[in-house]
Amino acid sequence: MKSYDITIINSRSLKCNSGPAPGLATAEDLDRLVAMSDQAKESFKAKNIDQWQKGEPNRQVMEASILRSQLHVLEDTGQVVGMITIVPGPEASYASIDGAWLNQEPYFAFHRICVEESMKGRGLAARLFSEAEQYVLKTGVRNIRIDTHPDNQAMQRALAKSGYICC
Repeated sequence: MKSYDITIINSRSLKCNSGPAPGLATAEDLDRLVAMSDQAKESFKAKNIDQWQKGEPNRQVMEASILRSQLHVLEDTGQVVGMITIVPGPEASYASIDGAWLNQEPYFAFHRICVEESMKGRGLAARLFSEAEQYVLKTGVRNIRIDTHPDNQAMQRALAKSGYICC
C-alpha cells in the first residue's frame, strides 16, 4: 500500500453551489453503492490492479458503514455518483507503515473512495476529498490519512492534485 497524509492548514472547500451535492449514505443508496464498487472492481481487474479483488468492499461492509454514519456520498440529480468512507482514527492498520506519517496528532482515515465510471474525469474525487475534509474540520481534527494500492495511479494522481503527501 502507498500511504498518504495531509494536515489541513486552511479551508480548501470547493466554493460552488452547483454540481453534485454531498450527504450521508442511506440504506436506499446501498444497491447503487454496491453497483458502483462492482464497476470499480471490474475496472481494476481490467487494468491488472488487484485492488478490491478479494471480496471487499461488499454490501455488508457498506451497510455497516451506513449504520455507523461513516459512508458519505455525492449525488447528482438524485443519483449517487461518488462515495467515501470517513473513519475516526486510530486505526490498527496505520500503526506501522512503510514510511512515516507527518505527525502523530489525531486523524480521520478516508477509505473506499469510488466515483461512478461514467463520471470519472470531472473532478469528483477532488470534490469528495474537499467535502470530506470539511466534515473532518468540523470535528476539530486537522489530519487525514489514506492509503491506496501501489498500482492505482489514478488515485495517486487525485491525491497529489488534492495536496496529499506520500509518506
